[in-house]
Amino acid sequence: MRRSRSIGVAFAVRLRAGAWRWVALLLLVCACTSVAHAAQPWSLFGQPPLEPPVTTYRAFSGDLPPHDYGELPTWLAARQQLGSVSMLGGDYWLVAPLQTPDDAPNWVVTFGNTYYQRASLLILGDDGSRQRLEAGRGIDTNFMLRGTVPVALRAGHRYAVVIRVSTPFFTALPRIDLQTRDAHRRRLTNESALMLMALGVLGGLGLFILFVGLWTRVLSYTLYGCQSLILMAGWASFFGLPDDWLGIGGGTLNFTLWFILVPLVHAPFTIRFLELKRHAPLAARIGYGIAIACAPAVPMALLMPSLAFLIATIAVTSVVLFSVSVSIWALLSGVRQARFFVLAYVCVLVPGAIILPVNFGLMPSPLDNADLLTLIGNSAEAMLLAFALADHMKLVQAARERFRQGMLDAIARASTDTLTGLGNRLAFNMKIEEITRHQHTPAPIVEGAWQVAMIDLDGLKQINDNEGHERGDALLQAAGRGLSRLPCQGHAYRLGGDEFAVIAFGDELSLHRLTRALGKLDQQLQAYGFQGAGLSFGVCGAPTGQTLDSGDFAELVREADRIMYEHKSGRRTPPASDRETQVETET
Repeated sequence: MRRSRSIGVAFAVRLRAGAWRWVALLLLVCACTSVAHAAQPWSLFGQPPLEPPVTTYRAFSGDLPPHDYGELPTWLAARQQLGSVSMLGGDYWLVAPLQTPDDAPNWVVTFGNTYYQRASLLILGDDGSRQRLEAGRGIDTNFMLRGTVPVALRAGHRYAVVIRVSTPFFTALPRIDLQTRDAHRRRLTNESALMLMALGVLGGLGLFILFVGLWTRVLSYTLYGCQSLILMAGWASFFGLPDDWLGIGGGTLNFTLWFILVPLVHAPFTIRFLELKRHAPLAARIGYGIAIACAPAVPMALLMPSLAFLIATIAVTSVVLFSVSVSIWALLSGVRQARFFVLAYVCVLVPGAIILPVNFGLMPSPLDNADLLTLIGNSAEAMLLAFALADHMKLVQAARERFRQGMLDAIARASTDTLTGLGNRLAFNMKIEEITRHQHTPAPIVEGAWQVAMIDLDGLKQINDNEGHERGDALLQAAGRGLSRLPCQGHAYRLGGDEFAVIAFGDELSLHRLTRALGKLDQQLQAYGFQGAGLSFGVCGAPTGQTLDSGDFAELVREADRIMYEHKSGRRTPPASDRETQVETET
């Protein structure tokens, strides 16, 4: 109990130290990315778009957009300008000028980089052009992605985009991108391929590991499979696939509910996989506390939609920091299965450090699609966690093999006579049980039958008394070596003291060979210098082709024992010629 408590205290100290290190790392990455964003967002998935400056205004019920570009200055003057949108959502007007650097006529305006419920995009030009598009969850807009408007911008004219957006929350500060259609098409192809590939990794690994967990009844595998499938469903919902393909989702039933469920399965998975109950009970209690605290977050997100994303972000961040801290501690403590675990969370922390301040609205996104980068990080995490599970399965299999080999070695030691190296009485009984266990099972036709030889080592007591126990042990070892080399298909056993037995299989000829070999060994003991020693034995065989049950085999042993005592009695009674010589001598 004291050891578990000391381990828990040590873990708590390391956990606090590790948490502060990761917090410091997150702050450093956030500082670096905020400085980098001062110029232009980094483009990782295609040619970088133009990002016009966005002005934010409060929107009220009944507000109408400007009718044309000439009305825009008057319309803006009547609006309440804001510094930025609130991450808790609301109704806003977003206005940005559209200026092109070249004479290419075909452009694409994209409103995104964040979650929103409904948006109305209006493109106005001083040439009198006016194009409007409704975008939102479940709205089939055009062949392009949600919030995308193809426009024709002519050189020498001024244009502006006016957006009315309504949403329960934002996941990042909204952004308006301007790209040529060719560049947008290439970027769309890259992003779609990467998104579907990452979702496929999450779904495929989740289904496979879930099946393995249910099949093997290993709860940690089952929890991991559920976690991977939950992440796949959450990211698919975030990118609007259920809304666009199936027409479901939106409103309060959005992607945040999936991400809130992640800690409920991930914390128990980490605890069981790293065996924290055994190694660090305090850490296990912390993990279960995080899972329990996240349980009421689901109804809270349904009752307060504007807080849903904030709740989901806090829940996921807390369980990720917990898993990172305990995995680093486990790796430093020599827990082998933590190797891939730590690498998995490196793949999550890097994009997480970038997107976390963006999610809280502390800074604009330094990447043109940080959400896709986070999804790719999650898929990489899933693959590395799958490697960790495979490594864990290998470790478990190796441990089982060591246990099995240990049991076999223990059984071998328990069933072996240490002095002679022959099987002992336990091995003798196990062999009989093995022979008679499958008496009703059809067996291939083999010419032969089971044979039993019961043997007594004569003269052992006299040699122990007259020459010492070391000489008696040498006699036993010599008899054991001789019995182990008998020319028969069988095994020899020392049943105890001076009693030995042989179980063999063969025909009548092999029975005679066994008898002759025992007689020869009897003579060899005398030649080895053991005066007065010899073998009394009885050999008995079952009828050819007979299947023996336990009763038949016991009768076979009794018959061999009876023949052995007859042999012993004959050895004690001298032949008739010897008796006549003895009488004449006495006379």
